[in-house]
Formats: sequence, C-alpha cells, structure tokens
Amino acid sequence: MPSTPPASRVLNAAVTGLASTAYYASPDVIRSRAARGWAKAALTGVVLAASVPDLRRGLEESRARRAAAAQDPDEEQVDWGGLWASMTPRRRASVCAAGAAALAVSVGSVVAIERAVFRRGERRRAAGVRFAHTRPALVWGVLGTALSLLPDDAGTPPRPLPRA
Repeated sequence: MPSTPPASRVLNAAVTGLASTAYYASPDVIRSRAARGWAKAALTGVVLAASVPDLRRGLEESRARRAAAAQDPDEEQVDWGGLWASMTPRRRASVCAAGAAALAVSVGSVVAIERAVFRRGERRRAAGVRFAHTRPALVWGVLGTALSLLPDDAGTPPRPLPRA
C-alpha cells in the first residue's frame, strides 16, 4: 500500500530540487565568481532551512525508538560513554584519525565533483552550447527532488493513505 510523505518532506524535496537547479545553473546567469559564491551560499542556506522540520521529525522519531528500545529487556544497549572511556589513548586517537580521514575524503570528493561539473559546463559553453550549465542543472534538480522523497527507513511499515 503506498504512503504519502509528510508535507514537510514534500516541501523539503521541492525546495531541494529548485535550489539544486539554481545552484548548478548559476554560472549561466551570474558570471562573477564572487557573486556566484554568495548566491550558492544563500541557496545552501535555503535548503538547510527547508530541511529543519524534516530533521526535527526525524530526531523525535529516533528518540522515541531509543526510548522504546531502552524499555525492552531483550534489546541489547550499547554504553557509548563507557566504551569510549574503556579505550586506550592510542585507540581513541586512531578512532579520531579515522573519522577525520573520512571527513577529508568526503569533502575532497565533493570539491572534485563540483569542479568537474563546472569545468564540463564551461567546455560546453566554449563549444557554443546555449545554457550549458542549466541543462544538466535540471537533471541534478530532478535527482535531488527524487532522493529527498525516498523513505528514511524501509524497515518500518508505510502509513496508509488518508481516505477521501
């Protein structure tokens, strides 16, 4: 049975799609690198602001699941504070270094992909393609919208559609 996503999730998906399209199409409209940077920062802020209701809903659901799991005697609980305290300083440093390395690889990958997308658009513009950045931006926007509408947890049963 299909389910309907919450209104906040639909709003978030629509804003994400439109902002992603504007973000990647901005080189066709804004030629100044500095102005484009400010515009992209503003669009990122808009996407973050639109995702706040969905984030709050997710946090509330997560807290409720943890509280229910804590009441279940068969559910094994992990004491993260105790686990961290039981680690040697060398092991803690290794865990922190692994986290920092994962973050660095993630940020580096995003920067590399952003540059590649921009360079491709500039090559297309140089070849005389009109709206060289906008056409792929539409694809990125549709993709962002679709990904935003995917359910968070496929393990939970879907909510039924409201009856008319």
